[in-house]
Amino acid sequence: MKSGACAAIAMLGGASPLLAADKPGATDALLVIDVQNCFMPGGSLAVKDGDAIVPVINKLAKSFANVVVTQDWHTADHVSFASRHLGKKPFETVKLKYGTQVLWPDHCVQGTEGAALHKDLSIPHSQLVIRKGFHKDTDSYSAFLEADRKTATGLAGYLKARGIRRLKSSDIAG
Repeated sequence: MKSGACAAIAMLGGASPLLAADKPGATDALLVIDVQNCFMPGGSLAVKDGDAIVPVINKLAKSFANVVVTQDWHTADHVSFASRHLGKKPFETVKLKYGTQVLWPDHCVQGTEGAALHKDLSIPHSQLVIRKGFHKDTDSYSAFLEADRKTATGLAGYLKARGIRRLKSSDIAG
């Protein structure tokens, strides 16, 4: 995992970029990606200073009417966990049916405290939580597609149905 946190901008359907100086409108959304305890200092897959992004996200989210949150949401026996592969250690790789998979420490296991959103994340007006990586044999690095590059998370359909044309994202692991 990279250290720190980042923000990114995406345009959907040819819309103009959402710049820092722009005030978000009805067709703009903030995507808050994986701000979960496992990725925070002390977590099983911690990002250095990861918790520093939480107040920034809270402040930024207030300017958006549309907010979507994602959660890594793995089964306890998920294929991406090194503990599932005899003799393998975290950060080694294996070949799976969809390609090369980095093996991770067990993290963001469904229903655990580590999988929970950070306790100080305060976005009561978020409309949707997308849980990704919940298929035990397929990992997920994208808010839109699982690692097999075929299985959609549902985010694209949701954004299209809501008429969202521009995204700003905040990502704990960048």
